[in-house]
Amino acid sequence: MTVQQPLATTAPPTWKVLNEGGSAEPVVLAVDFAVSGRPESTFSDLGRLLARGVPLWETRQPEPEQARTFGGEDFASYWVRGVRDTGRPVRAVLGYCVGGLYAARVAQLLAAEQDEAPAVVLFDPEPPHRAGMVADFRAAVARLSSVLSPEESALAGQAADEAAQQSAGIAALGAALTEVFTGIAGAAFDRAGLPAGLADELSGAYAAFVAYISAAAAFDPAVSWAGATALTTPAADPHARYASRLIPVDAAHDDILRSPLTADVLTGLLTRSRPQG
Repeated sequence: MTVQQPLATTAPPTWKVLNEGGSAEPVVLAVDFAVSGRPESTFSDLGRLLARGVPLWETRQPEPEQARTFGGEDFASYWVRGVRDTGRPVRAVLGYCVGGLYAARVAQLLAAEQDEAPAVVLFDPEPPHRAGMVADFRAAVARLSSVLSPEESALAGQAADEAAQQSAGIAALGAALTEVFTGIAGAAFDRAGLPAGLADELSGAYAAFVAYISAAAAFDPAVSWAGATALTTPAADPHARYASRLIPVDAAHDDILRSPLTADVLTGLLTRSRPQG
């Protein structure tokens, strides 16, 4: 007689537990690049609005040096391996913004491991694009305002605009923006007499974020989001139309993951999607 091994009750190192939930419940996975202090809402906000019995795990990012070498499939496989090792069935995979592309691929890879494919639920999904990457770069530079002069900040923004015009693709743009950011951060911290290690840490975090964004370009939203449900705010990217089902949410983009309306819709979707282990 085959003895079935007990299911793991804790998340693997590649995932962070946001809601413990019930140990026998199928897990809900969430893909995002979560950083403390960001103005946009997070899956931590959404988790607090869901029923306590819903287990919710969020992606942890690979180490920056590792992330720099990853393509889109590498990221997806990195997260899937840990889930497979737990033996826990997955009810749904959620994805925010660019994370929606990874979410769809993670769900596809996990579908072979269980009787019913996980549902894919997206929140204002969008593919990586030049304007967004430049905007993210400018936001990162703005956080250096205490050590950068206004002139330096302006020159950095100009360099980002030039990179967006000259780079052949998303990956090349990501590499160019990372190089610019690393250079200005190092010079600014050195001039301010701050430890070089702080500049390296900050640059590494930015490089990891850019790697996450850039690598998602490996997935075609027109293909990946077939069968997905997308919750969209009025500011949603036009590519969200590739989802099979669109559900409008009356919330600002930055607030979509902290809106009770979002939580109510997701709860209904999860109730109707319960894969069996």
